[in-house]
Amino acid sequence: MDIIGMQKKIDRQIRDPVVKTEAERYSLRTRLAFLPDDVIGQSWFFRLLTFLYYYFFVFFHAFEVVGIEKIDPDSGCLFIARHSTHNGDILGTLVCFYHKTGRVLRPLIHRYLTKFFPFLRLMGAVPGEPKSATSLLKSGFWVAVVPGGADEGMIGHENAYKVCWPKKRKGFAHVAVDAQVPIVPLFLANVDEMRWNPLLSLWNFLGLGRQFSYVLDLNIPILHSVLLIIGSTVWFLATFIQIPIPAKLTLYIGDPVQYDPSKDSIDDIVQRSHADLQRLINRCQPQGRSYSNAVKERFAGLLNCWKSTLLEVKSH
Repeated sequence: MDIIGMQKKIDRQIRDPVVKTEAERYSLRTRLAFLPDDVIGQSWFFRLLTFLYYYFFVFFHAFEVVGIEKIDPDSGCLFIARHSTHNGDILGTLVCFYHKTGRVLRPLIHRYLTKFFPFLRLMGAVPGEPKSATSLLKSGFWVAVVPGGADEGMIGHENAYKVCWPKKRKGFAHVAVDAQVPIVPLFLANVDEMRWNPLLSLWNFLGLGRQFSYVLDLNIPILHSVLLIIGSTVWFLATFIQIPIPAKLTLYIGDPVQYDPSKDSIDDIVQRSHADLQRLINRCQPQGRSYSNAVKERFAGLLNCWKSTLLEVKSH
């Protein structure tokens, strides 16, 4: 299909005239994110992701969502989360979130990922640019961002449940204020235990992650940028080696961050968001990183399910 034909098809599928006007400000690729949730959810690509991830996450990890009632379904919302150490949670969580709630999260991802993996745009992903993110939020969509990015993902297993945002990551707060939407923390319990990676485990065991973070914190000109590019590339490639662990996965939706844009500065909003996300993690993952606990939760759930089924059968 030619470009003009695709553009007309997308415009026809955007049913809300206000959203359509907003979408027309952007390129064809970005305009895909303005498609209605059901259109994206029923697309061939999302159906493929459902086949690859949904049933595995539901039956192997007993994936569930807790706290969705806190979100206004008729307005935009900016979700913030911590980056995992392995990336194995991202696509599965996005797919399961849609099937559990009926809403498609529009993830803000690194611009290089959209260049190397352009198909991610078919599920509503867009580069993390303030302009398009603000437009999506104003149009009533639910947008998700991981402020810590790869920097947070590489910081090591010992910091798996610690919010570690680089000081310069404040864009999400600007976007939320401009769009006048709530900032809501998200946390996937047992996320670090759901995958085991021998390379990353060895890296962590040798303490190389701590040394790498120490050198980055020195912020040496040129060297900092070079190490960050090399490190993030090696880490990203290494994350493709994953061994699934039957850990119970629960996506917790926290309370909206309380802030007043007329009184609070951007730094205040960032600090409050950081603190609220960390509190949510501490409350939902009090044991920290524990493979045994994560697996016990999963099998305890299976046992309860079997007991309920037996009781139901006996009652009949």
